[in-house]
Amino acid sequence: MVCEKCKHEVGPEELNCPHCGAINPFAVQHESNMRRYKKKFEATEKEVTGYTKATEGLGKKAAILVALIIGIIVMNVISSMNYSDPDEDAEARRDAQKNAAAYAEEVDGLLARGEYTEYVSFLYAHELMNFPPEEFSRFRSVQYVAKEYYECIRLMEEMVLRSDDPEYFDSLDTDIKNFSMYVEGFYEVFEAQKSSEKDEVYLGYIMDMETELHAAMRAYFSMSEEEVGEFLGLSRAQKSVKLREVLRHE
Repeated sequence: MVCEKCKHEVGPEELNCPHCGAINPFAVQHESNMRRYKKKFEATEKEVTGYTKATEGLGKKAAILVALIIGIIVMNVISSMNYSDPDEDAEARRDAQKNAAAYAEEVDGLLARGEYTEYVSFLYAHELMNFPPEEFSRFRSVQYVAKEYYECIRLMEEMVLRSDDPEYFDSLDTDIKNFSMYVEGFYEVFEAQKSSEKDEVYLGYIMDMETELHAAMRAYFSMSEEEVGEFLGLSRAQKSVKLREVLRHE
């Protein structure tokens, strides 16, 4: 599992992180559970032992069997809590750390070729979007913008390719609203990262994504560059109305 404070690996039974000394809440909870189940087991054992002394024959055997069953159940619960890893993404994080250099090289290639949706798909496929290793810190600004860009492109393709599908009729309105939200999100992130990114290469990728987004809207929505500009100046609700006009021909 991973320390919540320093993000280094820490054993499930270590009360404190060996790297930063922070308390491991899982280990603390585990010790508490151990004490609680031990008390329950001892109480049950005492109760059954007393009952056993007062019984003979089948009654005695039954009492012993009950005690054994209870003991097995309690110990299994303790064992499962002891060894189950509460961090389901630990394996993905280990893979990201192990292959960080190779993955970073692959990402650089995708960005250099302008394959921004493929770049985001790669991050998702290798759990690098949520758990980027230190080697990926240089991509942070690009990643923020690319994530919004990816959703905009994905929704545009979905809406245009399926707009005439009767089974997609109800979902189209939802995707129109989502696109209006994501395109606004894109520009909020775009403006923030454009002003903060100091590396000219990565700034170039950010600027290129805006150019590509404009081109996609012109192609998918049959808009001129001037119409794209007007569309982006609309409120979210007005964007949705405009897209219904374009896609539903209302």
